[in-house]
Amino acid sequence: MKKFIFLSIILGILFVPHISQAQPYGNSEFKLVFARTGNYKIIFDRKIYDIRGNSITISGIVGGIHRLVVQQHIGGPYGQDRRLFDGEVDIPGSSLLKAKINRYNRFVIVNILTNNYVEDCYDENNYYNDDYYNQNNWDYYNNQSGNNYGNYHKPILDIARLERAMDDASFEKDKSLIAEQAISTHRVSARQIHRILQMFNFESTKLEMAKFAYKHCIDKHNYYEINKAFSFSSSIRELNEYIRSYKDNY
Repeated sequence: MKKFIFLSIILGILFVPHISQAQPYGNSEFKLVFARTGNYKIIFDRKIYDIRGNSITISGIVGGIHRLVVQQHIGGPYGQDRRLFDGEVDIPGSSLLKAKINRYNRFVIVNILTNNYVEDCYDENNYYNDDYYNQNNWDYYNNQSGNNYGNYHKPILDIARLERAMDDASFEKDKSLIAEQAISTHRVSARQIHRILQMFNFESTKLEMAKFAYKHCIDKHNYYEINKAFSFSSSIRELNEYIRSYKDNY
């Protein structure tokens, strides 16, 4: 009897961690569409999906950041797997995130539908504007920025609040740190970045901040607007070279 009780206690202890690590069933979905029909392997949070076709929908997802690996099998039964994507996808709760692997084998966010979808749309003056995030623009914004697909879930930047915080800073270095923190954690437009650059006194600081902010900008096709913040044409040329190099890397 004592042996039985001891064994029961041991088994209970062993199984407690497994119970506590169980993942809750979520209410979000992830749909991935391929430009070409084929054989694909999807690894989503370590769970493997083998599909033949051009799309897959995964349901019961908990909102948050998830690991995604996409592989395509080419060359028949004795062929090889080619990795198309390996990274993280942030899926909001109570949402349907639609993505695709385009004809260039790039991962692109197409659309995201949530109960508060309109709140994800704004313009440079912090007013809501569906034109920024309508379905026709999703492909453009993602393709222009390499891994820019992660910026859509960030909150709106309150530019007036940022200005007050930077005004309270005594040194240029401190202002730069505050601006970097705000830009990296919020959605920002080219016009907002131009306003941020105007808060700095030194040309060199403006240039470095413009380089830093480029990858976070949601409308890179308007980035020429920030040229007005510079006093020297050499700064514009250096920024243009940086942008060209950044695009080449992606």
